[in-house]
Amino acid sequence: MTQIREIKRRIKSIENTSKVTHAMELVSAAKMRKAQEKTVSSRPYTSALHQMIIELRPETHKNLHRLLKENSSPNQLVILITSDRGFVGGLNLNLAREAIKMTNKNTKFIVVGKKALSFAVKMGADVIAGFQSEEKPFIDLARTIAKMAVDAFTKAEVSGVYLIYSKFESTIKQVPTVQKLLPITLTGAEAGIETEEVPQMLFEPSADRIIERLLPHHVLTHIYQILLESKASEHSARMVAMKNATDAASDLVDDLTLTYNQARQESITKELLDIITAQAVFE
Repeated sequence: MTQIREIKRRIKSIENTSKVTHAMELVSAAKMRKAQEKTVSSRPYTSALHQMIIELRPETHKNLHRLLKENSSPNQLVILITSDRGFVGGLNLNLAREAIKMTNKNTKFIVVGKKALSFAVKMGADVIAGFQSEEKPFIDLARTIAKMAVDAFTKAEVSGVYLIYSKFESTIKQVPTVQKLLPITLTGAEAGIETEEVPQMLFEPSADRIIERLLPHHVLTHIYQILLESKASEHSARMVAMKNATDAASDLVDDLTLTYNQARQESITKELLDIITAQAVFE
């Protein structure tokens, strides 16, 4: 009887856990749809902006813009973006592995997400700023990070700025990605678009003034897009993880129920044998 009560207790406990994971799955699914819509809808703007800069650059007459020039600083800045909370499968772990590959004694970090901050502290990294992913609206967070990155680069405090984030590809696929932010690389491949020959155009005001304004905006837009990609990846990974947990709990309940029925049947059989044996003795 003790074994049967223990099995019933385990079944009840797992069923309660399953209810929690299923609720988390539904919440993540609702958030995931909104995040995916924002991510996908903003991609054309980001790509079009990069394409515009590619087309403008040959028309400029000044020297390279400061955001296009390389410098000789031995340092590099890595912007690591993770989730604030767990239950996202291997999402944060994969990002941490990419960060380890990028880290050396001259690496500085800007971290977004509690998991990123925790990882950086454990690694003993040089963290110059840390943010929670939901601390402020994404556009405000992107402005803050963009200003810090641009200032560090233009003052030659770092020779390159890199982004480490989860690129959203589908509900079941989020790819850990390392991308160079500064200096800006003017290639279509970098932006994930194809460049085409375009007829010569006239610009008003001059191409130099336009690109002077566009490049800082491009950095801001790029970081904003990456924040959206990361959030869509987080909710997708959490939904899948919670669905897998719910399914695993259901399978475990089925196995325990079978074990419970077998134990109960064995107990009933034993009681019947005791009754039959006792009856035979008295006869």
